[in-house]
Amino acid sequence: MRRRFLAIMLTVAVAAAVSTGAAVAKDVSYPAKPVTIVYHSQAGSGGDIFLRQLAKAMEPLLGQPIVIENRTGGGGSNAWTYVKNAKPDGYTLLGISSSILAGPLQTKMSVSYKDFKPVAQVFFDPTVIYTSANSKFKTFEDIINHAKANPGQQTWGAGNPGSAETMCIEKIARLADMKITVVPFEGGADVMVEIIAGRIDAAIGEYAEIASQVEAGNIKLICNLNSERMQSLPDLPTLKESGIDFVFEKMRGILAPKGTPDEVIQVWVDRLQKIYDDPAFKKYYEENKLVPRFRPTDEMQKAMDEQYEFFKEMSKGLY
Repeated sequence: MRRRFLAIMLTVAVAAAVSTGAAVAKDVSYPAKPVTIVYHSQAGSGGDIFLRQLAKAMEPLLGQPIVIENRTGGGGSNAWTYVKNAKPDGYTLLGISSSILAGPLQTKMSVSYKDFKPVAQVFFDPTVIYTSANSKFKTFEDIINHAKANPGQQTWGAGNPGSAETMCIEKIARLADMKITVVPFEGGADVMVEIIAGRIDAAIGEYAEIASQVEAGNIKLICNLNSERMQSLPDLPTLKESGIDFVFEKMRGILAPKGTPDEVIQVWVDRLQKIYDDPAFKKYYEENKLVPRFRPTDEMQKAMDEQYEFFKEMSKGLY
C-alpha cells in the first residue's frame, strides 16, 4: 500500500514538474527572433520617435532586436490592416496612438481598435497648439480673432486625415465658431516643417515631435489640450483656460493581433513596466513631456473603450 502511495505521489510530482517545465519553456522561448512593431505614421513623427526609444529600452529585456516599421497611408488603415492580418504569434505588433480610435469614425475602414488585443498603454502624450516663432499670434484668442476676421483663410495642419489631431482641430473650430481650412499631412513631421516655413498658420501636434524646434526657438507654443497645465511647462495655459471647454489626452501603447497567446502578451506586460527606469528612456520621455501611465491589457481595453465613446461623441455633426 505504501509503495502504491509513493508511486502515485511520484507520478504527480513528475507530472507537475513536466507541466511547470513546459510552461517555463513556453515562456522563455518567446521571443526567439526579432519582433516588428508597425506604426501608421512616417519616420520622425512623434509616435515613431516614441516607439524607437521604447524599442531601445525593451531590447535588453526581451533579448531580441525590435524593428520599427512605418506603413503610411490610408489614414492609418494600411498599418492597422497589415497587423490585423498578421500571424498572432507576438512577432508583429502595432504601436498605436489615439488615432486608431478616431480614424475609423471619420472614414469607412474595414479595421478598428476592436480587431486587436491590447498589450499595454505606456504613456499619454501632451498635445499642443503651436505656430511659427515668427507668427503674430501670441494667444489662442489672437487665433480666434484672426479666423473670424478672415473666414476660411486661416490654415491649420495636422497629421493624416484620420488622425485624432484632425478631429480635434475641427471640434475646436466648431466650439470657437471659427471657419478655417484644415490641411492634412502624412505625419506630424511634415506639419512642423510647414509651420516653421510659415506656409500654414497653426497646428495641433504631439509635443514630442516638435520639442527640438521649440527649444531651438523656431516654434511657439500657444496652449495645451490637457486637463491641467504641464508641470514641465507651467507657463503654458490649457485650451480650457484659453476659453474653449475641451480636453484631449492622447494615449500611447501597443496592440497585438487577436488570438495572440496570453503568455506572449504577459511577457510584454512584465517587461514594459520596467522600462521607465532605463536612464536613456527616462531622459527621452522627461525631455519630451510624456506622462507615464501604465495600463495592462484589461485596463487598456477599458481606457480605449472610454476614449472611443469620447471620439464618437466628438464626431457628431462633423462627419
